[in-house]
Amino acid sequence: MRFGKNIVDGIFLERPNRYLARILVDGQETLAHVPDPGRLPGLMIPQRKVRLIHNPGPKRKTDYTLALVRHGDIWVSVYPVFANALIEDALLRRNLPEFEGFIKIKREVKMGDSRFDFRIDFASGPLYLEVKSVSHVEECVGKFPDAPTKRGSKHLQELIALKQSGLRSAVMFVSQRSDTVSVSSNDDIDPEFGILLRQARDEGVELYAYNCSVTRNEISLNHRLPVVLKNA
Repeated sequence: MRFGKNIVDGIFLERPNRYLARILVDGQETLAHVPDPGRLPGLMIPQRKVRLIHNPGPKRKTDYTLALVRHGDIWVSVYPVFANALIEDALLRRNLPEFEGFIKIKREVKMGDSRFDFRIDFASGPLYLEVKSVSHVEECVGKFPDAPTKRGSKHLQELIALKQSGLRSAVMFVSQRSDTVSVSSNDDIDPEFGILLRQARDEGVELYAYNCSVTRNEISLNHRLPVVLKNA
């Protein structure tokens, strides 16, 4: 997935709140929207190179959206919706062997008290899929979440209930960086999510993960990763 011609370079200065960043673009200070409200530990460091999508509009508070942060010798995407777009593109191209043989897909499907990212229909019945974007990595392990997520826990509870009712359900973790070799729950940050993810695994909810190849100009799914959950 290419970012297009509206992506520009900048230098990160400060994050006054979780939705805003102060950035230098062409030597001029400006504000950019931060689409990932998580803590983004290890990434939002002053003087880091960043890439921004320039998309001004009358209803926007800022002309820019933060998309990529330079971290050592790699680019890291901090744009969560890219994860959904990558999975949708891979499904449409029939490039995800985990879901081989599906008949059709539908996005943003309401089921119970939740809205899931995808419903994937097979001849045997539907599968409900929730996609989670992973940006935080410790010693090559992608850790989700990087801030407490009641919404994420609610999704897990609903996916468990769907599986218990006889339907397939799954979580797809997408680490939008190339240095991730496995994905796990971030139990120090959100122990409830970790407990529910282990329960989901034990109940038969399908857990998948991929890392990404990220360059200045594009992002793509790279390698499938194991989801490794240590005993609590």
